[in-house]
Amino acid sequence: MNRKSAVIGSTVVVLGSILVLSLAWGLQHAALQNPPLLGRAAPRLAIQTAAGDQVRVWELQGKPVVLNFWASWCGPCVEEGGVLAGGASSHPSVAFVGADNRDTDSGFQAFEQRHPHNYPTGPIVTGSYQSYGVAGLPATFFIDSNGVVVASFTGPLDANTLDHYLALIGP
Repeated sequence: MNRKSAVIGSTVVVLGSILVLSLAWGLQHAALQNPPLLGRAAPRLAIQTAAGDQVRVWELQGKPVVLNFWASWCGPCVEEGGVLAGGASSHPSVAFVGADNRDTDSGFQAFEQRHPHNYPTGPIVTGSYQSYGVAGLPATFFIDSNGVVVASFTGPLDANTLDHYLALIGP
């Protein structure tokens, strides 16, 4: 083995070790930041719609809730918009709520003009995305009529996946 191969091999081992340690730290950090919500009462959260109305998720108890965290700058959030709109239309007994996450007021307003929601959406005014353990967008939580988080999904929902989760909480 020549000197060049030894240097390359050593570099690969060092970089691989750094990668593994970073991954281990990241997984441990994520586990500490994401509270285990499944089977527990949904944390208090309220949004304020563009019309100025507040929607308090905890006051929706008595009907199933689909709580979707999104933002105007999130491309996959646009992708799933039609799926969520279709779900809200075809499941009127389920409350759909969109929590605009870490966005500017102008970003929210512009997004709503380009991609209007057919269910209440708005910036979070009570509670936080952190209380739900949201690490990436979009993130959707499925809450049963007793206010208990039954399931969550991170990433853009397709119609089949949405239907699967709605069956867990809906009538």
